[in-house]
Amino acid sequence: MKSSQPDNAEVGYKCSRCGGMFASSGEHIVRCPFCAMICDEAACRVVETSNEEY
Repeated sequence: MKSSQPDNAEVGYKCSRCGGMFASSGEHIVRCPFCAMICDEAACRVVETSNEEY
């Protein structure tokens, strides 16, 4: 079964404190690399981000 997620997208977080966006790296609880807030699905919004570099 093929995923509905595009090949260049991955699940990440948008920090509710500083607005920084970053990949989750497969972990359930991560720290925002910009402000060090602990982010999980309850504290930060889950978003799909591109994994392509420009």
